[in-house]
Amino acid sequence: MEKHYSIDPGKGTKMDGCPYSEYEDGHDVQDYIVAPKGYVFVGFKFETLTNNQIYDGKLVAQYEKTSIQERLTSNLWKILIPTIIVAVIGIVVVLAVSVFRSPKPVKHTPKQPGPEIVAPTKDTISVDTKEAPAVTEVSTEEETDVILNLTDSTSQQDMTQTVTDGNNTAIPAEDDLNVQFKNKFWTLIHQRTIMMDPYDELFKENKNKVEGEEYDYLRFTILKDYATFKEWYVKLHKIPVSELETINTVNDLKNKLNEIE
Repeated sequence: MEKHYSIDPGKGTKMDGCPYSEYEDGHDVQDYIVAPKGYVFVGFKFETLTNNQIYDGKLVAQYEKTSIQERLTSNLWKILIPTIIVAVIGIVVVLAVSVFRSPKPVKHTPKQPGPEIVAPTKDTISVDTKEAPAVTEVSTEEETDVILNLTDSTSQQDMTQTVTDGNNTAIPAEDDLNVQFKNKFWTLIHQRTIMMDPYDELFKENKNKVEGEEYDYLRFTILKDYATFKEWYVKLHKIPVSELETINTVNDLKNKLNEIE
């Protein structure tokens, strides 16, 4: 009988799209494990999962700390190689510039005598007798009234701004959570996701928080058990992508899947 084991990266991380393992030692998914800095991946540790209808157990990634000498050796070449390349390029550029550059003759421009500076006298000083434009004085009380009027209009404009949806209706937090759940649910459907984990994670994130046809269909049909899920996604993949993207209700999805043998 085929086995299914969930993957726990432990201190490290697992790459996107990491599948479940069909083997207790997890050798078929070890390439998806990324060890934390200063550690190396050494294998999986099997842990049982009681009362789990989806997986036969969990595989937890195990790591060992690398020695300081190994880390210094691996990092040393990462530093030396770029430094050597930069140094070689710099030497080539300097040699090329020195070979093709020819000395330019220095031109001596004779100094031209500057204009004679004449000290101003009483006869040479002219006075501009044009009158400056008159400045209209504004009283302090008028300035205060203008500032208050601008402040009141700005405050009134700010108070009229509210958060609304496309129909100018405030969005309650609970409805917004349902909308986010439905968007994520239909994104998985339209992408024809074949892994069970994304559906399971979506259910756990929104358990007892949302309601509706999509939530019930995810809980009682898609995640009923692995055999049901496998039969379901095989039919889902037979629906053309262009046609699947137009389906946005559970009833339409059920009717379409029932048409497929």
